[in-house]
Amino acid sequence: MSVIGETIDIIIEKSPTPLEEIWIDDLVIGIFFTGVKLSTGHAGCAFTPIGEIPEAVCCPTTAARMPQAGELEGTPISEIIKYSLDPNVVKSAIGIATLNAISQLILESTNGTEYQMIRDRDGFNLLNIELHETVSLIGAFGPYIRRLKTMGNPFFIIEKNPQTLRLDEMKYFKPESEMRDALEKSGVAILTGTSIVNHTIDQILSLLRNGIRTAIIGPTASMIPDAFFKRGVHVMAGIEIQKPDTMIKILKQGGSGYHLMKECGEKIAFTKR
Repeated sequence: MSVIGETIDIIIEKSPTPLEEIWIDDLVIGIFFTGVKLSTGHAGCAFTPIGEIPEAVCCPTTAARMPQAGELEGTPISEIIKYSLDPNVVKSAIGIATLNAISQLILESTNGTEYQMIRDRDGFNLLNIELHETVSLIGAFGPYIRRLKTMGNPFFIIEKNPQTLRLDEMKYFKPESEMRDALEKSGVAILTGTSIVNHTIDQILSLLRNGIRTAIIGPTASMIPDAFFKRGVHVMAGIEIQKPDTMIKILKQGGSGYHLMKECGEKIAFTKR
């Protein structure tokens, strides 16, 4: 079973309210993030993989991707969470955002006692990266590239689209075909949430060797971590959306993770005990 498939099963089991009785109250597919607000008042978001939508230049073809556009409000999330398994990455983003939102309800119902949760700490810091330790960044995460350059650690950037890298960063670049080799040489791996939405996460997790400290970081990585921890992840660092209506407004107006963190959310991280 995929890590998201298992997460869905866990969420169905742990939700204090049957998922058939919770529905989509509002939804926005923003340029950078997709956001979902539930009828319970909880909210979540996920990366919008615009660059991975091949039909984005053709409106009639793209329309077939989202036949229910404009009609999703009021849909039970028992149906929407299935989107997270869909090869259509737009639907996948909606499904993952919904999993993140319902995870907030579960965390509330358990008062956080079931998980080791840390607030207002960056997932990068929780990895306790040592001097000279080699790091694999799976996804070109600019702030961490700059931090690793400043720290002087050897590192690899494993990225599908090398055009996202600056000229001076190309010396760190590794194509996806060399991911296994890079991970074998690394003591730390950092993944962006993009891999969850585009369904590459299971392949990446299968390449993790014992002992490599692994974190998935970003607003997309905000769901309960049980299934990820079983597969070798040590840190899941995302965001708790505290003002759902503000999140919807920000994403409608092209807001990014920076705006979400500043205006309507707080960093949260789950760490493996």
